[in-house]
Parts: sequence; C-alpha cells; structure tokens
Amino acid sequence: MKKNTILQLKGIRKRFGETTVLSGIDLSIEEGEFITLLGSSGCGKTTTLRIIAGLETPDSGQVILDGADITALEPNKRPVNTVFQNYALFPYMTVADNIGYGLKIRKVPKPDIAAKVEEMLQLVQLEGYGSRMPGQLSGGQRQRVAIARAVVNEPKVLLLDEPLGALDLKLRRQMQLELKRLQKKLGTTFIYITHDQEEAINMSDRIAVMHQGVLEQAGAPNEVYYHPKTSYVANFVGSANILREGNAAYAIRTENVLMNGEPECTREAAVLEKSFAGGQLRILFQLRDGQRITASRYGLDADIREGGACRIGWRPEHAVEVLDDGQ
Repeated sequence: MKKNTILQLKGIRKRFGETTVLSGIDLSIEEGEFITLLGSSGCGKTTTLRIIAGLETPDSGQVILDGADITALEPNKRPVNTVFQNYALFPYMTVADNIGYGLKIRKVPKPDIAAKVEEMLQLVQLEGYGSRMPGQLSGGQRQRVAIARAVVNEPKVLLLDEPLGALDLKLRRQMQLELKRLQKKLGTTFIYITHDQEEAINMSDRIAVMHQGVLEQAGAPNEVYYHPKTSYVANFVGSANILREGNAAYAIRTENVLMNGEPECTREAAVLEKSFAGGQLRILFQLRDGQRITASRYGLDADIREGGACRIGWRPEHAVEVLDDGQ
C-alpha cells in the first residue's frame, strides 16, 4: 500500500554570493520513510536540510509539508526537529530536563511532562538515567538523549545532520542499528545526512545522492548500487569501474570483474598492482586501450602475479550503461 507524501521539495535553488549551492532540487518523501541525503562535503545536502528546517530560505522553489507550503514559515512554527552531530544538549540540565525542555516551553503540565520523559527514556533504553547530567554520559548515550529530546514533541519529520559523525567506528555501527530500530518503532519520517555510503546503505529505505548541488539519483539502496544512473553515483556508492567504449559509458562493480577461466574473460590485461585492505584483495589491471579496471575479492591472495598478464571480463548484465559525467 502506497504511503502518503509527507514532504515535497519543488525546484529548490540556493546561491551564496557567486556560488550556486542547490540547482533545482525536486524530491518527494513518504510518511514514515527513512531517507538519506548522501554526498561529499559541499554537495548541498546540509543546505537542503537547513531549508527544510527553516534555517535557510531558498532563492526559489517550495517546501511543502503535509500538503501546506511552509517555505516562508519560521523554524519554531514547523512540525520539524533536528538532531545535530554535537547533540546540542544543555550541559547544566539533567537528562530528564533536557528531554522535557520542549514540552516545558509549550507549557505542558508537569505530570504530563514527567510521564512523557519516562516514556522517551524507555524508548531509547536509558531508564534510570533521568537524573544524570550530559557530562556523565557516553557519546552514544548523549546521542540517544538528543534523539529523545527531538522526538518527544512528536514532529512530523526528524532531520538528522551526521549525528553519528563524532562516534568511534564500533559505536557508530551499533548506533546505526539503534537508530533504525527507533525509527521503525516511532514511525516518524527520518531525513538523514551522511557522506558515508556504507552507513546510507545499511540504514535507508531510500538514498538520494547529491553532487555539486544536483540530485543525481534517488532510489532504494539496491537500486542505487546495482543500477546507478551516472558515473558519479556508480563511483560514490560502492566501488565501480567506468568503462568508456564509443559514445557510451558502463559501470562495472569491482566484485563483478571476472578473471582467468570464465568464458566471459575475453579481454587481455596487464596486472599492474595487487593490494589487500579491509578484508579484500584488490587487483588493478590495464586493458590494451589503456583503460584501467579494478577487481576485488574476499581473501588474502589470488593466483595472479604483478607484472604478469591475465584475461578478464564480466557478464553482460553487470555492465550498466550510465550517463558519463566525467567522474
């Protein structure tokens, strides 16, 4: 069953001085969706988030939330909350007071605040931590408090600006699972920002890949990974080779490059380099026309030597035609 559209960005453009930051962003987001804006620094993803939050005003275009045009609406009047990388907790307030602050501002009765705060503490698995100060918590615990504070007001949309960026790798992976669990339990629409493609693939219902102010592709993780529309998307999400032949360009995932012995291995290549990192063996080849192709395999070694020759290839379905944007 198709869900309702909760948020629409229509033709969003933004310049800072002579620099164009957003070049006409169009994006529809469904209610209850976990969507990630993915891209490198300077691609426009944070500016997009700030426009949704009302912290920036677009030069042109509309922000439609739940059917209403909120483009000119003040930030505090939008049913949207933001979780930042630094969490922005009040250091001299207890955990409970931090979580309940928004309700206090809205003059919710104290007993109702206390009940809601307790509910949030249970949701983020921090029962019994209400009387602690932020400085007594770990990074992961502070992050959960920040999320509890953001969702206690029941926003229609929660914006998350690289909230895991300050955590170490092990805790970051743990919190990825925790955030996804929370999002499913809450049913709230999450708009998440990251430059980490692995994080985006692990967490998202959909990924919107941005590059130089342009939305290059939006789709489910497997769609973006296996059917990239541009050479930039192919290279940024996962690891791909871009093979240029005639007037066409094809993306071939490194794990789909076949070596010696397969019937598809019809191309002669020189073995330039072998390296091992992150549990993967990577082998760099050079084709006769000078183009370079990388193959990856799990394992420590392969029966191929640097400086030697090899026949390589790929199955036709693994060569996906892409728009060649020079990346």
